[in-house]
Amino acid sequence: MPTENEIRVLKILSAIEIPPNAGQTIQSWGNEAVTVVCEAALGTYPGLRPKVRNNAVALLGWMDHQQALETVPLLLNDANTDVSIRAMRAAGRQKNDAGVDKLGQLLRRRDAPPLLAAEAVSALLAIGSDKALASVAAYKSANPADLPHRASKVVESVLSTDGKP
Repeated sequence: MPTENEIRVLKILSAIEIPPNAGQTIQSWGNEAVTVVCEAALGTYPGLRPKVRNNAVALLGWMDHQQALETVPLLLNDANTDVSIRAMRAAGRQKNDAGVDKLGQLLRRRDAPPLLAAEAVSALLAIGSDKALASVAAYKSANPADLPHRASKVVESVLSTDGKP
């Protein structure tokens, strides 16, 4: 039988429109509520609709709880690109330096899709640490012949605006 916190959190994650302060509200309910969001983001609840998982991943970006900070890097290389992109945005919002290495590795992959590369650059710029900015600088100087996504318009757009849409 689900706990009261599980019911409340899953109700928010299933909403058509999630309130802007949902992450902080859930966080104020305590560790159990944060765990529900993290578990939903990781996809550990059986039969969870993709929308609910995607919402959970997005909400992590608005949380500063230690468990949320530790969960985001685990999702950066998710096989589901929707989850991966939301995790990159969450890492940027959190200024979560723990994911910088994974984001840098993605940028060094020759076969990385341009959209994922652009999101990784945007996240690194938002994180803004020395390590993150060094990774972006290395990517900026990369040869498009070696990394085809480096020449894509979406990547160029993010690099030329320093990560701002």
